[in-house]
Amino acid sequence: MKIDEADFITEAEATAYAIKNFETTLAELKKDPAKVLKPMVDFIEAGLNSDKISSAELFLPKSDITIKLQTSIINLPLEYGKNINKIMVGDGVVDVNVYMIIASPEINKSKMRIDEVATSDEFVNNTPDMVTQFTDWTKLQLDQIESNEAEAADEKEED
Repeated sequence: MKIDEADFITEAEATAYAIKNFETTLAELKKDPAKVLKPMVDFIEAGLNSDKISSAELFLPKSDITIKLQTSIINLPLEYGKNINKIMVGDGVVDVNVYMIIASPEINKSKMRIDEVATSDEFVNNTPDMVTQFTDWTKLQLDQIESNEAEAADEKEED
């Protein structure tokens, strides 16, 4: 999928893109991450097949963690539309990629991590692999959060 940079920025700033919210518990996500994450991958695939910018957002209310799968032209969350506008340089028609995003106070100092999973074409052509990659990435991020929480608890005990 490709999109005109100016059109993308207009959609991002106006939140004029497809959004689907999902909700689960941390326990359910850890128990069967592929089952929880697959509907998000399916939603993004459908958006790409329809040439629509999309955001699948998974909320874990009791754990202060949000996981997103988004299509974008740059590795910033769609809700940062104004910042994206400041960075882009008017390149005309550009490629759309798919990004995995996790937000949590314990993920890192910026409280957010974003990684590209694939180009839009790779994503659509290899959807089962995308479920696996997204699942593996999510497990890794949850392990990092747990590690950071344990480290913070140890430091607090030492004080």
